[in-house]
Amino acid sequence: MSKHEDDAQLIEMAMRELAIIEERKKTPKITMSHCEDCGDEIPKKRQAIKGITRCFECQDYYEKQKKRGLL
Repeated sequence: MSKHEDDAQLIEMAMRELAIIEERKKTPKITMSHCEDCGDEIPKKRQAIKGITRCFECQDYYEKQKKRGLL
């Protein structure tokens, strides 16, 4: 991966984080039925798993960032 591609990826991640923060500001109350990051409803099957607070997409993103040491 080139330096340019690395920079582009960092910019994309930063923009995503800002979008999540802005969306959280719009969402006055997030419940166990809605993703703590994006606010979308978590599918019922996923809600049945104890401790789930994110939709699949946001959880996947969170785990990748954590693995990279960015969280």
